[in-house]
Amino acid sequence: MFKFKSTILMLSLSATFALANGYFIGFSGGLNHSLINEDNYDLISDNNLLLSPKFGYQINNTHRYSISYEYGGKSSGSKSYDIELDGGVVANESEKYEFTSHKFLLGYDYTPLIWHNLRAYIGVFAGYSFGKLDVEDGPIQDIAPAIPGYLDGFNYGAKLGALYEIGNRWDIEFGAKIMRTMYKSKDLDISFDLDGAAQPMIQKIIHLN
Repeated sequence: MFKFKSTILMLSLSATFALANGYFIGFSGGLNHSLINEDNYDLISDNNLLLSPKFGYQINNTHRYSISYEYGGKSSGSKSYDIELDGGVVANESEKYEFTSHKFLLGYDYTPLIWHNLRAYIGVFAGYSFGKLDVEDGPIQDIAPAIPGYLDGFNYGAKLGALYEIGNRWDIEFGAKIMRTMYKSKDLDISFDLDGAAQPMIQKIIHLN
C-alpha cells in the first residue's frame, strides 16, 4: 500500500480588487516549502513557488468567503530501497521524484480592523487536491511505472496575516499559512523477469515504507 501525505508551509503576498456588490477577485504567490511523506519517510522536502487566483464575497468588513485554485510548482527528492529475493538482499537502488500539485479550496477569513487601514486576517480553508508524481527510471525499469502517477485527496489548513487597504478597491495581503493534504492510498502491483519467468515483487520485497 502506497500512502502519501503532504504538509506545506507558505509565506505569501497577494492583492485583491473589490468588485460590485461585495464580490472581489485576487491573486497570490509565495515561497512554499513542501514536505511530502510516504509512510513516515520524507520522500520530498523542497522549496518551490505556489501561485493562486481566487474569487470571493465580502459579507461585511470583518467576514468574507472565497474559492481559489492553487498551483504548486515542482518539488523534487529521492529515495533508496532494498530489493530482496528468497529472503536475501540482492541490490540497493534509488529513484528520483518530482511532484506538482493542484488544489481547489473553499475558505473563510475573519478580518478585524487593528489600525487605520490595516486589518488582521485569520482564515481556515479546505478542499480537493490532486498531484502528479514523476519518477525517473532507475536500473530496474519495471519499478517506476508501478508507482502511482496521479494522486488525489483532501486538504485543509489555516492562515494568519495582515491586510492593508488602499482606497476603496485594492487590498494588499501578506502572511503565512500551513496546509495538510492526505492523498488516497494506492496499491502497488510490481513484477520483473528472472530467467524468463515473471517474479512477483510485493510490498515485503520492495521496501517503500
